[in-house]
Parts: sequence; C-alpha cells; structure tokens
Amino acid sequence: METSVQKPSGAAARHAWLVLAMVISTAVLTGIGLSIMSVAFPEIRKAFPGASAAQLSWINNLFTIVSAATLVPSGVLADRLGRKKMMLIGIAIFTAGSFIGALAPSPAWIMVGRTVQALGSSAYTPAGAALLISAFPPEKLATAIGVWSVTGGVSAALGPSVGGFVIDRGGWQWAFWINIPIGLLVLLIGPRVLTETATDRTKRMPDLAGVFLIMAGVSTITLGVVQRKTQPGWGWLGAKTWLCFVVGTAILTWFILRCKRREAPLLQLDLFRIHNVRVGVAGTFVIALAWFALNWALVQHAINVWHWTVFKAGVSTAPISLFSGLTGVLSGRVAHKFGHQRFILVGSLGTIATSVFLWFAMGNEPALWTAIVPGSMLLGLSTGLVFPSYIATTLLDIPVERHAVGSSVNFMVQRIGTTFGTALAITFIAGSTGTRGLRESLVVTIIGCSICFALGFLVRRPKFADA
Repeated sequence: METSVQKPSGAAARHAWLVLAMVISTAVLTGIGLSIMSVAFPEIRKAFPGASAAQLSWINNLFTIVSAATLVPSGVLADRLGRKKMMLIGIAIFTAGSFIGALAPSPAWIMVGRTVQALGSSAYTPAGAALLISAFPPEKLATAIGVWSVTGGVSAALGPSVGGFVIDRGGWQWAFWINIPIGLLVLLIGPRVLTETATDRTKRMPDLAGVFLIMAGVSTITLGVVQRKTQPGWGWLGAKTWLCFVVGTAILTWFILRCKRREAPLLQLDLFRIHNVRVGVAGTFVIALAWFALNWALVQHAINVWHWTVFKAGVSTAPISLFSGLTGVLSGRVAHKFGHQRFILVGSLGTIATSVFLWFAMGNEPALWTAIVPGSMLLGLSTGLVFPSYIATTLLDIPVERHAVGSSVNFMVQRIGTTFGTALAITFIAGSTGTRGLRESLVVTIIGCSICFALGFLVRRPKFADA
C-alpha cells in the first residue's frame, strides 16, 4: 500500500494550502459549468433555431444528471487508484469535453461535450474533496471546507457574469473555451503540488447498474418537467407528465431497494445512519434546487422580458458571487466553534425575505438599481450562509477513510437538485410571458428555503466543535 510522505508542521501547512488552491481550481470549473448555461442558453438557441427549449435544456441537464450518477463510482475509483491520479485524470477529461463543446457543429455535439465534462467533473470532485480533507488538521478543517464550499457556490454564482462577458464578445462557444486555461493550469501544476494518498485496491467497485438506474430515473422525471406544457398530455396535470413522474419515481425506488440488497451498492445507505449526513444531504438537495431555479429565472427574465444583452444580464447578478463569498468564508471560519445551525437558519430566512422582495420589485420594466442589484446582494449574503453550511454538515461527521465516497453522495444529491431546479426554471420561463415565469420560480425558492429552515433545527454541531 502506498503511503504519503510525512512533512514537518510548517511544510505540511504550506502543502495543505496549496492543495486547497488546486481543489478550488476544480471547484471553479464545476461551478461555472453548472451555471454558465443560463447565459449561453439564449445564444445557443439563436444559433440553432430549429431546436426547442425542451431539447436545448438537455445541454444543461445532461451535465448534472451524468455527474450525479457517476460521482460515487468515481469516489471508489479514487480510493482504489489514488486520489491524486484520479483528480488529474478528471481534469484531463473535463478539458477534453470543453474542446468538444467549443467545436460542436450541432446541439447533439454540444450535449456530447457536456457529457464528457460531467464525467471529468465526477472524477475530480470526490478525489479533490478527499485530498483536501486529509491535508488539514481537524481544527483547520472547517475553515478549509468553508473556503472550498464557498468557492463552488461563488463560481456558480459568477458563471452568468463571467459567461455573459465572454459570450457577448465571442459567442456561445466561449462557455467552453473559458474552461480550458484553468484545466491546463491544474494539469501543469497539480503533479508537483498534490501528494498521492494511500490506495485501497481491496475496495470493490459499486454496482454499476445503479448508475444507469439513477440516470434513467432522474432523466424520466426531468422529461416530465421540461416538456412544453402546452402540448397535449404534457400539462402539469397531463397524463404524459404524470406517467414520467411515476415511472421515474419507481426507477429510483428500485435503485434504493437494489442498494439494500447488493454487497457493493452504488449508494452506501449505512452512511445515512449518521444524523448530520441525513440532514445535510436533504438540505443540500433542497437549497440546490431552490438556488438554481432562482438564478436561472433572474438571468432569463432580464434577457427575455427586459431585453438586456447577455453581458448586462450576467453582470447584473455579479453581487451574488461577491456577497456569497464574503458570508461563506466568514461563517466557515467560526462554524467549528458555534456550529452550522445558526447560519442555516439566518440564511434561509434571508433568502425567503429576498425572494419576497424580488416578487414585488421585479416587473416588466427594467429595474437595475432598485431590484436586481440589491436583490442579488441580499441573495448572495443569505445563500452564502446556507449552501456551504449544509455541505459541511454532511461531511464533518463522516469517518476519514470514507471521505471520498461521502463527498460523492453529497454532490450527487446536489447535482440532482440542480437538475430539477434548472428544469423547473426553464419550463416556467419558456412557457410564460411577463413576470409569470420569474414569480413561479420565486415560489419554488420560497418553499425550498422554508424546508431548509425547518431542516436547520435538526443540524447538530460537529464532533470537534468544542476542541
């Protein structure tokens, strides 16, 4: 079995922060990849006028669905092959997917590029999380996780701003070109900075049939959401829509039952015996759904109703990334003393209040300084408390030797929540005029954050909180 090289305390500390820098870089790739399509979507639709909104929505949904289904096997592979090796392989795959997407001649090839990106993201995300957690001592771990979690959230919030800038000047292809310099930089520096971890070749690969069950179940439910609701049978109460919901739920139920029976299941259900894992996973799913529904709706409302350019619509939401970064980092630094519960409760209430404000402030007429800028600031301040707190809640009580798989479970449910949130927003915006689509998305966010608030009371302080 391979072992890590022991370092003196000073060198170990420097090494830990270098590892954090590498993992942050990969979080930026994933965060931007998750949200940049909100501004690329209208430009891709213009470039391919024959494609419907429902068809184009799969460009975004394939990324989240495929990555959700393959995160857990990737976590096990990271333990078997080495986390450094798996992280670098993932970055190489993600960069290759970015090349495919940038050069794509049709929506089908864009979907191929996004699928390859998803496979790369699945490979490096759990490996990077495990490298990060093993690099920091317990008393510094909460801060490191907070910074890392915030980076993912900030980069997701920053995606429309950065994407709007480059896409407005170079076309939708820059939603893919923008990733390549970061990927190449990590591939260049990563081998020198990252230290290979011990490998465990005795670990069995999880049930790969579960991968296809997750993809089939989530895709079927998503199909029921994104199909045009004015077509016969596809309304919210239509037979075809509900058939998708029932079949998708049945497939996911089959997946859970299969996990109970298999010796090496895709989803290790015994992790859910840990109280904070159950609460953290549920909270992560709900806040991902609520946040991405609103983020997509804000940008699309500015483009479709206010007729803003992609650049202006993206930049107008930049305060989300700035303020979520501030609150996320500050809360992460003190969470190991006070726990995450208070940040979740305050942040959830703040997001509900922000959604109510946006309901009344955003109408058919453009309102940059009276609506979208202050709304983005408030949204960043509040969600910057909730998102990283739920992610940290999930991870901190998982045994060290299961960190890679534990983080995979966390991000699997986050991607599924993201899929449903963006699917709802796309459906609301595509099927309405004026403020209706935005307000329907705001209702989703209010309901979601109300659930997050209720779940917050169940969060317990991490084991080392008083250390």
